[in-house]
Amino acid sequence: MDSLKKYITFITLVFTISVISGYVYAVSNPSESARMVQELGTTFEWIKDLNPLLIVSVIFLNNALKALLVIIFGMLIIIPIGFIIYNGYLLGIVMCEHARTSGPVYVAAAILPHGIIELPMILLSAALGTRLGMMTFLRIKKEVSNEDVLSELKRSISFYFRWILPLLFIAAVIETLITPIVQYLLG
Repeated sequence: MDSLKKYITFITLVFTISVISGYVYAVSNPSESARMVQELGTTFEWIKDLNPLLIVSVIFLNNALKALLVIIFGMLIIIPIGFIIYNGYLLGIVMCEHARTSGPVYVAAAILPHGIIELPMILLSAALGTRLGMMTFLRIKKEVSNEDVLSELKRSISFYFRWILPLLFIAAVIETLITPIVQYLLG
């Protein structure tokens, strides 16, 4: 099967375009983007009341489940791409709104400490899912066998458990314990 590198490149490009699109939307619609970010904040407000161990657990389980599902449902090709478009667009809106209200340093402090690990793992999961989707498409066209698709699924799941899952845990710990300190110091 094709190298994962081209899928990573494709997914990263889709994500980048989505973030930029969300940012442009927020610049063009400041009141609507403020409303969306406020609603999003309200949705996750309950997390702030948890102790740090539970916060790490919630963040980790949320990201771990989404990363796994985007790989497995990659067989439908559009799922990982849609997931990346939606999350990138939303991130662009949130970045713009927080840059407007708190400044770009706050945005960097809020994303970089954990995002430097978390974002690549999510993008990698979507790339694995997309590659699996292409294998499924090739199976429908009878260019590869069921065994090839199953083998790709097993490789992707193995990679997920070996690399993505542990790094998502580290990112959740950083997001809970270090990111708030960096935000405080730089914000």
